[in-house]
Amino acid sequence: MTRRIVATLLLVALSACAKSQTNTTTAANASPAAPATPTAAPYFGALPIDGIRCDSQEGAVEHIHSHLQIFLHGKVLVVPAQIGIPTTGLCLYWLHTHANDGIIHIESPVKQAFTLGEFFDIWSQPLDRTHAASAVAPTGLAITVNGKPYSGDPRKIVLADRQEIVINAGLPQGKAKSADWTRL
Repeated sequence: MTRRIVATLLLVALSACAKSQTNTTTAANASPAAPATPTAAPYFGALPIDGIRCDSQEGAVEHIHSHLQIFLHGKVLVVPAQIGIPTTGLCLYWLHTHANDGIIHIESPVKQAFTLGEFFDIWSQPLDRTHAASAVAPTGLAITVNGKPYSGDPRKIVLADRQEIVINAGLPQGKAKSADWTRL
């Protein structure tokens, strides 16, 4: 009897994790023509991704925030809310978003360097020198980190506290806005 209850609960939890959101989100300040950024993926049954677990509580050893903005031909592509938080609400990955404001929350039970590539893996979106989620730039993305041009592999950008990461695909480039860090 106990095994049957546990098996049923496990199936319910896994099926809820397997449901992906198919809606897309647009930013309030994006024009209606701006392409929407895909929402979060089903999170593979909340299994670890790149060694990053989905825990029942936010970690307290490492607690920092980075701000990510993505533009395609000057139009905002929204970084959706709830990346890294499966629809069951039973856990959250150490890298996640709460709102669609581009703030990446890094809340980990271990102190280690986390990268933008790991965040995109949790989001289940591509990131390389020509792709950032649905933004594609055949001749290469224009990336800045804290206002300085970045020409390396975007997957290797180490996330730091109050860091501003801006990714532009194509021209014209979008006008980045700094995060409001007072809200955190």
